[in-house]
Amino acid sequence: MMNHDYQKIPLQRLVNVESSIQSERIVQESIITLHSIGGDGDFEPHTSLLGTPSKIKELHIGHLVCEGLTIEFPSLLDFEHNIVDGHVDSYFNSIIANTPEPRLITTSCGACNHPDLSVEQLHGKPMPHVQQLSHDQLTTALDGMRGEMELFEATGGCHGTALLDSTGKVQFVSEDIGRHNAVDKTIGLAILSGLKTFNEFTLLLSGRCGWDIVAKATRIGIPSIASVGAFSSAALDLARANGITLYGFVRESGAWKAGLN
Repeated sequence: MMNHDYQKIPLQRLVNVESSIQSERIVQESIITLHSIGGDGDFEPHTSLLGTPSKIKELHIGHLVCEGLTIEFPSLLDFEHNIVDGHVDSYFNSIIANTPEPRLITTSCGACNHPDLSVEQLHGKPMPHVQQLSHDQLTTALDGMRGEMELFEATGGCHGTALLDSTGKVQFVSEDIGRHNAVDKTIGLAILSGLKTFNEFTLLLSGRCGWDIVAKATRIGIPSIASVGAFSSAALDLARANGITLYGFVRESGAWKAGLN
């Protein structure tokens, strides 16, 4: 059995010295090719991703904005997609600002074409929160996100992301086998909801926080990121250079914070 999120297949189950054939759900991982209008007026591929083929329009919108491929926020009517034999093609009916180098972006790492790891702020400078998040607020928010991660609950094989607003509400929960894809889906969902600015939100991550995630937050003006996993040295450097607060290794026992205050 297969849907766009996962496959349900028979596998050998090992328990101590016994084995049996049981049904298991595994996360779907597909090639997702993103297209835009080229110089001759026809569609041309601009990015190929490995990811979970759900919320395709949200993924495409979020990727365009988070990677600086468009300045304007697109609308749902600008996109269409099809899925054939597990391969996804998504079409943006407009010209993008620049064309990335052709390569397959894997689920384990995001796009990076910046040799010096610098990033331009495109949608407003992140505005540091007047009130920093407490440990209790962090754990409550991440637990709230985890409670809405249905694909993870079914498979145990995906990442989750969301936005935390200034009132403590967790919004726009998204899941994907690729953590950077999940971020793009969350941002795409937020844009489609009518959100115009991101400088009052905290980005929530179910895994680690690497440079590529901070780069996305920098471009769209997110002021803080909270992750269940650790943040990397490059992520920390980029966050500090752009006024972004990082909260890492958020656990019941505590969390690490790196920011301006």
